Amino acid sequence: DADLVQRIGAATSLELRASGTHFTCAPCVAVCKDPRWGRCYESYSEDTEIVRNMTSLVSGLQGQPPETHPRGYPFVAGRNKVIACAKHFVGDGGTEKGVNEGNTILSYEDLEMIHMVPYVDCIDQGVSSIMISYSSWNGVKLHGHHYLINDILKEKLGFKVDFLEIDFFDS
Repeated sequence: DADLVQRIGAATSLELRASGTHFTCAPCVAVCKDPRWGRCYESYSEDTEIVRNMTSLVSGLQGQPPETHPRGYPFVAGRNKVIACAKHFVGDGGTEKGVNEGNTILSYEDLEMIHMVPYVDCIDQGVSSIMISYSSWNGVKLHGHHYLINDILKEKLGFKVDFLEIDFFDS
């Protein structure tokens, strides 16, 4: 229920702000393809479409960007909202044999179709941060993966990390 998840995000943001917190490490939009993965409990589903629907948590946590807000730029709507963090870019739920911090062995096309599309949805909602995975894709650690971070996340998907619009003083 994407609407319920959005409402949960809105309630969570109020609770976080009441405790003085401005940031949360959520949502985890990993698509868990092997239940042996030790962090499978963080995933909404093994079904990419279900995970995509659950990205509505971003709008609940941060608020809905106005129609005129440029795509890809982070957005937080007012002092009762918090910065969301979509994690872990990308493919950590698809590691071989479910090994935590393991290796996801897939073609780029499958990585994009299965594991990347929830990030597109988060970016469309103005997600303010994206945590890079501690895993590997085809043997290359994601933290140092120039192609996936720069060419794909920043360029192709349009995630703009050099701008953050936060107005915590807005009502």
